Order: sequence, then structure tokens, then C-alpha cells
Amino acid sequence: RTHVYVIQTCASCGTGKNTLVCTVIYPTPCRRIWGSSTPITMSASMQINASMSVGRLAQRNSTTTFRARQPRCRHAALKKLTTVAQALPNSSSSNSRKGAKKSDVSTNAMVVEAPPAPESPRQQKKMLRMLIDGQWYDVTGWAKAHPSGARFIEFMDGRDATDAFYALHSYGPNGDSTAAKNLAKLPKCAAPEGWVECSAKTAAACSTFREFRVQLEEAGWFERDFLSEAFVFLQVVGLFVAGTALAWTNHPWLATLVLGFGGQQAGWLGHDYIHGRGAWCTLMRGFAGLFNGHSAYWWSQKHNMHHVFTNEYGKDEDVQQEPVYYLRPPEEVGSQDSPLRKFQHIYGYPTYAITFLYWRFDSLKTVLRTKDKIEMALLAINYLWMLTLGPAVAIGHVALAGFLVGALVSATHQSEEMMDEQGEFVDVQFRSTRDAEVSNPFVKWCWGGMDTQLEHHLFPTMPRYKLHKLRPLVQSFAEANGFDYKIAPGAKIIADNWRTLRDNAHA
Repeated sequence: RTHVYVIQTCASCGTGKNTLVCTVIYPTPCRRIWGSSTPITMSASMQINASMSVGRLAQRNSTTTFRARQPRCRHAALKKLTTVAQALPNSSSSNSRKGAKKSDVSTNAMVVEAPPAPESPRQQKKMLRMLIDGQWYDVTGWAKAHPSGARFIEFMDGRDATDAFYALHSYGPNGDSTAAKNLAKLPKCAAPEGWVECSAKTAAACSTFREFRVQLEEAGWFERDFLSEAFVFLQVVGLFVAGTALAWTNHPWLATLVLGFGGQQAGWLGHDYIHGRGAWCTLMRGFAGLFNGHSAYWWSQKHNMHHVFTNEYGKDEDVQQEPVYYLRPPEEVGSQDSPLRKFQHIYGYPTYAITFLYWRFDSLKTVLRTKDKIEMALLAINYLWMLTLGPAVAIGHVALAGFLVGALVSATHQSEEMMDEQGEFVDVQFRSTRDAEVSNPFVKWCWGGMDTQLEHHLFPTMPRYKLHKLRPLVQSFAEANGFDYKIAPGAKIIADNWRTLRDNAHA
């Protein structure tokens, strides 16, 4: 086989002088030019006319005249190409012609032996492997089909994903076994070269946590209770019905208040449905889209990354919010600084009001990209309903709901330890998460189960109305296994979060 290499030189670039400034190499397939159905003469000289893209070179009749766009000369980018040209046998470049026009390009063609055939894309692709229950799986082909996105699989490459798998996936005792069945179909493989097992202490802690999970499964902690499900569902529906009625009867302030709390509670409940497994949660997966305009697909991709890579900089978007909020000094993480950073503790909490507006924007982008008809229909119904409220109530209730969610959900993580590397799942959850101690029933209702943030992070598919009863068991587990269980009054957690913004504003 032979390849044709067209060496193209720019006669007048940058300064306008007729001097050679760079050499560009365009490799073309053996015996044929792109867009041509006729084999070319390998030793032919070719005149290039500056009008078309090189990628669309077309042979005109039986001659060797082609059309191409003048090459864009970028000296730094073309150094490597120039070096290659000089190293090729028999390579030469045309000298610039005197009097050439600014758009003229001179070329010559030569024949060289083709390099070894490159590897196919499949051969070039790196194998992605994950360890689950002591077995390594080749997840390369599964990455793009993964419901929470390929990034999740890529970040877990070469890691023990056992606890993350059981935390987030359907495996039987939590209401469905779809993920476990899909896992069984994946090809098995050997451990990656150089893989080192975790320490005996870490392995013992992981084993103990898995035994704890099995005990909870056997005791029915992951089962959903019909009355509890109906109670939380009817609360949200009732708030939306009452708020809508107030808006339609010309009570905008009351309508905004009621729908704001309704939107907050719909957010908590939609979050529970997306995490949950089983027929009921699958049916209600679009709940947040219908009531709050949030895409379940977008939320799942974003939020599951947060659950597994909690507070890990570069992977958890919930703690990487520059340039709006800086939770670490910019020089520490290599991010670009902002002149507004010094004021972030002043504008920080008020701007939580844009939380739901931002989520709606991301949801719309996702739905337009995926073209999921069900999600498009749910979001369309939500926006049509909002049009009936009037602009003040429509925008006001979204801002209030966003503030109520953003101000609470951020506080239990942002003042905790930030990590540059991912450790074992259980250890990371204890290090990065703090529970809130809340006694007032109304305030506890506003927290929507997020005051038991640690329990939720350890067991995301467990119904949220069971997490308060689980707390004493988690505390006992932590004490028995040397984990630092952290809890503080809700007001102190919010104050600590504000101090984190202030300290990094002045860092």
C-alpha cells in the first residue's frame, strides 16, 4: 500500500511577505482523494485553488486539478507537522513563488510507503473495569448506556464499586432487581494491571457495613409503606391545589407563599422517587418534572455523581460552584478567581433563590437534547400551568422554593471536609456529611428528610420517612466501627455554612 501526502505551503501568511512560514501535511487515503471516485496518478503535481475545504477535494474530469481552502497557519500548532514533513523520505516543499497573491498556495505530491495500519477504535479504546462483590467486570460497552452517564463509569474505572452499586441501584431487596440482572450479563475480566487491594482495616470496615445493610434488608427497612407514601404525596398535591386556587382568586402573595412551600416539598418528594426503586417509584419518576419542571434524567446524572463522589473536587458539582461560590481558595484548586468572591458571604444566601431557576434551565437543555417525549410532555404541562398563575406568582414561587431547598441542602456538606481523591464509599460519607438536629415539627418538615443527610447518603434508596428511626442504628454502627458520626443543631449548620463562604471570601 502507498499513501499520498500533499505538502501544502502558504506563500503569504501573517506579514504579507512572500516567504514560507510553515508546512502542512494532509494525509489522504491510499489511491483515492476524498470526494473522488477515480484513482489518482501518484506522482502527479497538483495545483491547489483556494476555494474549498481540503476535506472535500474533488478531482475535476481526468486532470489533477483540485480545489482547497488556503491552510490556516498556526505556527505553534503546526510545529509537529513540520517536523514530520522533514522526517519523511524524499519529502520536499515548494518554494514560494514571487509575486504570488495573498491567497495563493503551492503544493507538490509525493508517494511514500504507508505506515502500519492503525488500531481500530475498538482496539484503541481503554478497557473500563469495576470490582463488584469480588468480581471484576468489563464495563467499557456499558458506559454509554449507563442511566447516570458514562462519566460515572469512567470515574469508577479500576475501583471497588460494590458499595456504590448497592447504594444507588436496584438489586432486589430495595424493590426491584433490574440493575442486578444487567450486572450479571456484563463480561467478566481480570483485575487491571498494578491494582492494589485496600488495607485490611478498610476491607474490614467495608465488610461490616455490608453486613449492616443486609440486616436492614432482612428487617424490611427498604420496603415502602402505602399510608406513608399517600400522606407525603397528598401533602404536595394539596399545597399546589390551594396555591393555584389562591392565584386564580387574586391572592398573589398567599399563592406565592403556599406554592413556594409546595415546590420545596415537591422537590424533596421528587428526589425520593428518583432515588427509590420499585414499581411505585418508577411510575412517579416524572413527579418533579410535572410539579417543578425538573428533568429526572438530568437530575439522576448530576445527583448520583454527588452521592458517590461526595465533596470530591472536580467530580461533585454541588461543591464546585465557581465563580458564584468559592468553597476553597482559588489558588488551592487552580480555579480562576473572581472580583465578586470577596462579597460571596453577603450575596450567598440570597442567590440561593435562583436554585430552581437554574435547575429548570438545565432541565430544558437536557430535554431538548435527549428529545424524551415523556419528559417534554411533563415539562410542557408544568409551564402551561405556570402561565395561568400570572408572572409574579409563577416566578415568585419558583424563587421561594429554590431558596428553601438551596439554603438547606447545601449546608450539610459545604462546611465539611473537601477531598481531592476518592476514598472508600462508607468512609467518605461519614467524612463529608453532617446530620442536622431539628426538634421543631415545622422546621423538620421544611428540611424534608435532609436533616438525616448521612443516613440518606449511606442508603439513598431507603424511603425518607424511615431515616429518622434509622439514625440511632447508624450512630451505634459508627461508634462500634470507629467512624466519626457528626450532628449539630440545624441553625448552627446554616451558620457554619455562612462562615465557610465568609472565610473563603477573605482567603
